[in-house]
Formats: sequence, C-alpha cells, structure tokens
Amino acid sequence: MTQTAQSGVRDMTVSVIQINASDRDKDGNVRKVLDFLDVAGQRGSDLVVLPETFTGTGLGDSETYKSIAEEIPGPTTARIAEKAAKYGMTVIGSLYEKGEDGVVYNTAPVIGPSGEIVTIYRKTHLFDPQNRPDIARVRESDKVTPGGQMVMTETNQCKIGVAICSDLRFPELFLNYALQGAEIVVVPTAFLAPRADHWEFLLRARATDNQYFVIGSGMFGTLDTAPIGFVGRSMVVDPWGVTLAQAPDRECCITTTIDLDNVRQVREWWPLNDQRRPELYTEIKRQG
Repeated sequence: MTQTAQSGVRDMTVSVIQINASDRDKDGNVRKVLDFLDVAGQRGSDLVVLPETFTGTGLGDSETYKSIAEEIPGPTTARIAEKAAKYGMTVIGSLYEKGEDGVVYNTAPVIGPSGEIVTIYRKTHLFDPQNRPDIARVRESDKVTPGGQMVMTETNQCKIGVAICSDLRFPELFLNYALQGAEIVVVPTAFLAPRADHWEFLLRARATDNQYFVIGSGMFGTLDTAPIGFVGRSMVVDPWGVTLAQAPDRECCITTTIDLDNVRQVREWWPLNDQRRPELYTEIKRQG
C-alpha cells in the first residue's frame, strides 16, 4: 500500500506466524518461532501474532501441559523479548503459564518493541465443547484456570485488544473492545480441524460487526501425540470483513500492510455502534 500525504494513510506492517508445535519438543517449537520472528523483523513488522500455546499444545494427554507450563516472565518470554527489541516490534502469542498459586493459565503476554512485557491476557472463555461429534473430546477447564479480565494494549500506532481461540465464539468480548476504541483485535489460536468454515466466518464476522481489524494466527497440521488436527489458514481481516492475507497450508510467516485509517473510514460509512440500542437488550442485562 502506498502512503500519501493527501490520503492520511496510517500504515502498519503486521506479520502472522503459523507453526505445527510438537508436544515432545518445546525448545524446538520456540526455536521455530524465533526463526520466523527474524523473518517478520526483516520485513519491518510493527506487530507479530503467534499461535495459541506455541510452546506446545498439551492436547494429547492429561499431564504434558504441566511440564510445558512456565512462569511469565520466564525463559521463553525472555527469548521472544530479545527479538521484539532487536526489531522494534510488538509480539503477541499464548503459552501455558505456571501461576504463583499453583494453577495453570493459557496466557498471552504482550511483549512491546523495547522487549518489555506490557501486559498479559489470560484466556477467559475456555474450550469446553462437551459433545461435539467432529473432534476428539477436549475439555480445557480440566487443565486451565480461566482469566478474569479483558486486556487492551496501546502502541504508538493504535489500541489493540487480545483474545484467544474459543473467545471467538463470544461476541460480547469483541464488542467490548470496540466500545473501548480498539482498532485491532489479535486472536492467537490452535483452532481444531475440521471446522475451517467456522474459523473463517467467525474472524470475518467479528471484524465486520465491530469495524476493526482482526488478526488470527492458527496452529497448523496434526498433533504428534494424538489424532488431533488444526485448521491453520491464519488470516488478517479488515474492518469491512475482507480477508487481506491468508496463510497457506504449511508453516510460514505471512506479512501484509494495513491502513489503520480504514477503521475510521468504515465507521463513518456506517456508524453501527452509534446506532446500538442497549436499552432493548434486556435479557443480556438480566443474565449479566
């Protein structure tokens, strides 16, 4: 995208990293991410989004996640922070966090362009599908404690909201970010196959409803310890619901340039949030 003084374009270069994480090789997963961070940095990225639980998904059994979990700050965030500071970029992705109280969280630290941990988001809506016929039984709440708050971070370019994977199915969270002034929401995921259709329309719906950019990074391939597959197809979606970039079916780093001014433009075309009538949504109020 060409920047011109007349158009008032606010360009931002974003990269999305897609990998297949091994539950048997945590250090290998981290090295893979670090190599792709070099690619993103050399492309001049301002923001990089990593998958959910990129150090290892722990989905193959009931115990592995405990050995994958680590403190934040910790050894993995320190290595990521070095790359963030080297290239002056914000990096967001999730990993299992070993909490001070002995519990484990699915946590996305926001690592700023100086290498500091700006804030952390602990996944609030855990993946407990109960009886889905299309995937192996997974109940995240058997392992992970949910977080208790939403997180907004502000860079020198824009406000960014953070969500993780199954949060996508809860539109209230994304609306709340819109009402707080977010221009981007990032969604690290390990979105399970075969629901590629859900993956695409959920990302596009959240972007369209809330008129901001949504960046979803996904795990790709098949887990090495169980017959569990991931959709991949990491995406960058604009405020009009248009897919600007999508990853192919392999490990990769995709990079695109977005115009943050599109958020203002789309909201001027149709000021949806100004037309909301919350006084009518009585059942939401009652159950909230």
